[in-house]
Amino acid sequence: MKSISIYALTRKQNIEHLQKLEQQLSGREHMLKMKEWELESMRALVERLELHMQDVSALRLFYSFQIPRLGKEFDLLQIRENQIINIELKSGAVSEEAIQKQLIQNRYYLSALGKPIQSYTYISSQNRLMRLTNHDHVIEASWNQLCAALQKEGKDYSGDIENLFRAEWYLFSPLTEPNRFLNKEYFLTAQQRDIKRQILKKICEEQTGYFSFSGLPGTGKTLLLYDIAMKLSNRQQVCIIHCGEAGKKWEILHKRLQRIDFLSDNQLETQFSLEDYHAILVDEAHLLSVEQLKILEECKKQIPIIFSSDTEDMISPEELDREIPQRLAGLPDVQSFHLTNRIRTNAELSSFIQNMLDLSRRKGQKGYPNIEVVYANDDTEAVCLMQGYARRGYLYQNPAMRDVNRLVAVLDEQYYYDEDGYLRAGKISEASYEITRITTSEGRKSNVRLLFHQLNQAKEKLAIVIKDNPSVYDTILDILQMRKNR
Repeated sequence: MKSISIYALTRKQNIEHLQKLEQQLSGREHMLKMKEWELESMRALVERLELHMQDVSALRLFYSFQIPRLGKEFDLLQIRENQIINIELKSGAVSEEAIQKQLIQNRYYLSALGKPIQSYTYISSQNRLMRLTNHDHVIEASWNQLCAALQKEGKDYSGDIENLFRAEWYLFSPLTEPNRFLNKEYFLTAQQRDIKRQILKKICEEQTGYFSFSGLPGTGKTLLLYDIAMKLSNRQQVCIIHCGEAGKKWEILHKRLQRIDFLSDNQLETQFSLEDYHAILVDEAHLLSVEQLKILEECKKQIPIIFSSDTEDMISPEELDREIPQRLAGLPDVQSFHLTNRIRTNAELSSFIQNMLDLSRRKGQKGYPNIEVVYANDDTEAVCLMQGYARRGYLYQNPAMRDVNRLVAVLDEQYYYDEDGYLRAGKISEASYEITRITTSEGRKSNVRLLFHQLNQAKEKLAIVIKDNPSVYDTILDILQMRKNR
């Protein structure tokens, strides 16, 4: 969406016409459902601005913008080459504390653009203009100061505002960026906050219980789990169990967070005691073995246990180990949630991966400019192609990797599509073992499952080398040719 004239938008006319006008001016894909109180507040704001400046109609602001996939909304934004001005609209009385909290949060999101930020709140019923200072105080603001800032020399940003924001800047894995997590440089989505609220409320009331949330890779499950752990560890010792990963990933967190212990799932199979913890949180619970899950179930101490796991709906049922999801769903009085908003995952890459794994789910995409698929006739050619990608900064798939910018993977002759359109994997030939080898934890995971989780670690670019498999190659080339609404 583009910036618009709020003067034009606040001229008296019926709400249906205004909604059509707003869509016409902004170019947003869907018609905005406008609120009467917000329109009245914006009209009052424009009237006040007219008392202190001459050409209000020349102002171009972004109205009611939400950061894609995050749900974070701003009422009014002026974005220029040298500054950003944020104005929030309120109709009724609101506390200074609430104003302060909102403006500080807004400023955090806007700071990613690297420009000076001025933050205001206008309360129309009280005709009050409030400003956030550089020291995070909320004070009465001067209309002359606001108008001078709005008219400051500089060129307005004329492009689509969505192009300025990337959701992954704000939501990340604590394991890959521990310092940002420790400094609390993140905010949860509305969905994450709601799940957190419900879980903590139940724990507060009953001091025990099973909780489980799942979602596709990139929906912020690990961040949510860690945020809950931080809250629970304010006054008591808790434990986070990571499945399928080496312990080095959480060394920094382990040193800094004194009330959170970090364990691997393998430690469950030793004589390690869980008796001293007031809560247990399990990351990537879909990688648990049945024996490990039984150990957690048999934990005699009545404490809350929270599981976070990946959804794998686009993988063939024959490739999945259904026992763990079924056992998690069947835990006594378990409270389950499903995360739907993909945050860290590149939408283009995500679309391609899902289309590749399940042909029946194929949906159109504008194109795949960040995906390359090449063909190798044998191991020698495959190695040569992979070395070429390595020189371009691509990393070869590895189960321990998380969130890599560029990833290269190999699909050899073991892969095929079954009659239902699912990507499947047969037995791997000895000659191809070294180039296609994927390390598993006790062989609990199929090659297709591993491929799914590893491909989803790519953040920006993905390359696939298909070796000696013309049938799969032909199918994937067709996927790359798909277009939106085809």
